[in-house]
Amino acid sequence: MLDLNLQLILIFLRSVVPLEQLIKECKQYNKLAQKILYDRYAPILKGICLRYSGNSDIAKDIMQEGFIKVFSQIKQYSGNGSFEGWMKRIFINTAISHIRKQDKNKKHINLEEIGESEMIQNADDLEETSTFDKNDLKSNGSNFEIVLSADFSETELLKVLEKIPEKYRIVFNLYCVENIKHEEIAELLHVDLITSRTRLLRARQYIQKELFEMSITRLSM
Repeated sequence: MLDLNLQLILIFLRSVVPLEQLIKECKQYNKLAQKILYDRYAPILKGICLRYSGNSDIAKDIMQEGFIKVFSQIKQYSGNGSFEGWMKRIFINTAISHIRKQDKNKKHINLEEIGESEMIQNADDLEETSTFDKNDLKSNGSNFEIVLSADFSETELLKVLEKIPEKYRIVFNLYCVENIKHEEIAELLHVDLITSRTRLLRARQYIQKELFEMSITRLSM
């Protein structure tokens, strides 16, 4: 365990060391710089791991693997574009790869996966919106107003996302949170365009149903 003085020094350095200097030192494999970079970005990147995995234990594994990749690949970062965005993409890819490996170890056949792309006759009919908003609930009348009245916390909303089946949660995160288009999602996940759009629709349906049921429960208490 770090002694108090070292902890205070790390807190100070974490807040004042310029990002450019941190990156430069991390490229030289400076352990202290790596620790400061980890502390600075861990809360943000942990959220990504949780959103994609839906499981705190799996999220820890993805977190560890993600930072190992960041530190081993940091010399490839040229300085063009957002460094945080560069790290996020590594963590997203790490999460997807981790989940894909787990899926390969599963022996059962997911019947819901079979014929998934047949759910929608015309993929172009799916609404192209980059956020999950009131339009996702308006199809059920006043559901949106009911959900707003329940006043859910960010933690509660995250738990709803964790309940979504894995394959739908991944597409929801990529499309609605990361603002990645279906064409890129399909390529990233090795699925066709209709499957990507279908999974987004399924994710929205799960969220819509779960939020409404939670709202009714809360407001009736």
